Amino acid sequence: MWIERIAEATNWEPLRLEVPWDSVEEELGTALPEDYKKLAETFGKGEFSEFLRVFTVGGTTQFDLARIWKKFIDGSPEDGPDPLFRPYQMYRPGRRGLIPWAFGEMECSYFWLASAEEDPASWPIVTQGDRYPLQQVSMSTSEFVYRVLMDPEFEPFSIARLMPQPDFYPFD
Repeated sequence: MWIERIAEATNWEPLRLEVPWDSVEEELGTALPEDYKKLAETFGKGEFSEFLRVFTVGGTTQFDLARIWKKFIDGSPEDGPDPLFRPYQMYRPGRRGLIPWAFGEMECSYFWLASAEEDPASWPIVTQGDRYPLQQVSMSTSEFVYRVLMDPEFEPFSIARLMPQPDFYPFD
């Protein structure tokens, strides 16, 4: 439902892309949320309202989820909280931790608090921005994206007042 609402709000015709989810999930050591996968298959690579870039899967792209996750874990401690994201640590197979799934302008970062032992649909979102500290939100990825784009009351995350007509700009 949320993905359809995002497509309608942005006047986007769904792409229905074929994405090699098995390979990225194997690399991560966990399944990913189904609604995130449908969002990526519907929109592909691009940017919402010149603000929000949702990572996808695709070998050499700079917005490749697995590549970005690897960069985060390469710079984070093996054990214990990451100093940049205290009290959280980066996700590593077999542990609970953060997997990045998007970033926004104004130095906003969006993660799932992931665990291979939990249903990915239940993973909360952890977000951090230059206007606010780390916060945890319990909702699906697609609902979060919709509310960032469309809900002016979804503070401090919403851009609805700044960009009242959301759009999506695809990247090649």
